[in-house]
Order: sequence, then C-alpha cells, then structure tokens
Amino acid sequence: MSGTLIQASFVYRSGTSPDLYQFTITQNAAGEIVLQDIQDPYGLIISPYTQIPQSVADDIATAILQVENIMALTSAVNGTVTFSSETEKVVTFATALASATYRVVLSPAIFATFRITSKTTAGFTIEAGASISGDVGYDVIL
Repeated sequence: MSGTLIQASFVYRSGTSPDLYQFTITQNAAGEIVLQDIQDPYGLIISPYTQIPQSVADDIATAILQVENIMALTSAVNGTVTFSSETEKVVTFATALASATYRVVLSPAIFATFRITSKTTAGFTIEAGASISGDVGYDVIL
C-alpha cells in the first residue's frame, strides 16, 4: 500500500439528554491534535465566548488524552527527549525508516510551542519556540 494517513478524527458526545454536546478531536497531517466542531444542543458553537459546562471541558481533556493514546498505539517509533535550557533536540532512529513521509506527534509535559524540522529516514529535530527545560514525548506515525 502506498497510501499515507492524512488525518484521523474521533467524534465524542458529552452530557445527558437534553443537554448533549458533541465535539471532534482530530490529528491532522502535521501531527497536531486539535479540537474541532463543538456543538451544543442548539447546533455548532461559533463564538469563542460561549461557555461550556465544566463536565464537558473535562470530557474534552479526557478525549484528547484518549486520542493521543490511540495514535501512540499505531506508532512505529516513540520515546521521550529531555530539554535542559535548550531550543532543539535531535531524535535519531535505531533503524532507518523506509521513507521520510511519516508524521510526528508530540506530547510535551510543559507548555511551549514546538515544530518538527529536518525529517529524514534516519530521524528528525524537535525545535522549541524558546529555551525550555522539560520532557517531550514523541510518536512517529507511518
């Protein structure tokens, strides 16, 4: 098979009837896990000022963790790197991959912005938006 997974979406329902909410957690082609399409009992929520019940917010957080776990199960390579007042870490695979068309999903234990650069069959680089200290988990999805 030469196809490549572009996106994986998971739709969740939260609350009790008649106050049901629905939302989608998606892992996109960049490997980012994003929340999309929150719906309350009246339809799609489009205002960023709409408050949702705490129980729904808790369910969203749980769903994000579930999607991270599901995607990690499909991971060909995974691990953790530790930044120590650094802006980048190089990850080298023990065995080279067949191609560099993989995606990398990051699970940082710290709040920071990251990007993946220098993807090759032998590995990749994780760049942080600022000098940071802390652990960052990664999963490589083929």
